[in-house]
Amino acid sequence: MELNAAFKLMIAIAVGAAIGLEREIHQKNDHHKNRSGALIGMRTFALTTLLGSIAGLLNTQQFVLSSIISATFLLLITINYAISSYISRDTGITTELAAAISYVVGFLIAIDFLPMPIVLSIAVVLMLILAYKDQVKNVVEELHVRELKALLSYAIIAVVILPFLPNIPITLDHIPYINELFRSYGTDLKMWRTLELINPFKTWLIVAIITGVDLVGYILSKMFGKGRGLIISSLIGGFVSSTATTQSLAIQSKKNADLNSLLTAAFMATCASYFSLLLVIMPLNPLFTFTLLPTIVILFISFGIASVMFLPLDLKESGAEINHPQNKAIFSIKPALIFTVLFILIKITSSVALMAFGNRGFLFTAAFAGLTGVDAITINIADFSKSVINLKTAVFAFIIVNAVNLLAKTFYIIVQGKREFAMKYGIMVAIIILLSFAGLMFL
Repeated sequence: MELNAAFKLMIAIAVGAAIGLEREIHQKNDHHKNRSGALIGMRTFALTTLLGSIAGLLNTQQFVLSSIISATFLLLITINYAISSYISRDTGITTELAAAISYVVGFLIAIDFLPMPIVLSIAVVLMLILAYKDQVKNVVEELHVRELKALLSYAIIAVVILPFLPNIPITLDHIPYINELFRSYGTDLKMWRTLELINPFKTWLIVAIITGVDLVGYILSKMFGKGRGLIISSLIGGFVSSTATTQSLAIQSKKNADLNSLLTAAFMATCASYFSLLLVIMPLNPLFTFTLLPTIVILFISFGIASVMFLPLDLKESGAEINHPQNKAIFSIKPALIFTVLFILIKITSSVALMAFGNRGFLFTAAFAGLTGVDAITINIADFSKSVINLKTAVFAFIIVNAVNLLAKTFYIIVQGKREFAMKYGIMVAIIILLSFAGLMFL
């Protein structure tokens, strides 16, 4: 038990020191000290989390003493804030709140109220918020009324509407008089009665996820996109839309002599697109996502290597950067609804092909749908892999869809870009497509 307590105290000290290190570096880099004139850094935060853990360890058998320690700490924080803000006329409370949360983290480490990974995750999130304080502040300062309305609209989509939609499949049998209509034309619907047309909850969940990914992409572009150069701008562009980013780079290739920079950006954009794809399919089918992960890792590494191969020695002199529109709203419901309609059409077509022609029909339909993009058909594959097709077929279908989509991007580059750019891109894509089939070895 003593060893366990000592271990918890060491973890608390380490976590506090990490949080304090961020604060100390931030204050030194900004040439800014706290209001009382001294840096609040590693030692202060390490002692704070240590004190929180001590209070937590005493909480069970010495509740009164633990409460006194916590109340005293809160009082000291309040007094320090009152005095220092009065002297400096600076009413910012970020550091004090960080110290209070650090104390709570130390307390949680000691009492085992939450699993250790969750407690450590809270500490990591705190460090991220503190580290990117300026970027978050810039995003908030640049928000307009229309963007605030867009955020409220997303809250309505994800929180107000979604929970109340029925999670039941609507089939042909649910359509009034459909049987009579087809019988009048001499057609029996017996084979197609179980054909699922739409599931209101699942369909709207896709709308919420797609708009949520758009929201994340917008925030990333606001925080890091502007003036950040080739690497960051291409990653953000790929996270939002790798096809649109690739087409933009293809057009630039006719005017920009530095093709290697553009190739690097194109491959990085594709890398980022796989990450956003995982975010989309993970909530829909975690098992399929886990099964698909080796294939995604192979693709990610392959495109990463391709990016490094063409990476310019001096990115600052390459002149390549993807321009993100600055007046773009956080997200638009219209593209999400269009995507959902496309998803429904692909789902119905795939279901008909599967019922009529088996797995071959499904794979052919999936490959054809890959010409329009990867996301919609991959969502369908994730949904089908729950019960209709096995995981091996699902992964194979994704590999085919991804290959068709990459070949479609190559065609766009041939039409819109420079021939040399298209040739280099096409050769690398052909190699990566062949490598992607290695993902089947992990099934």
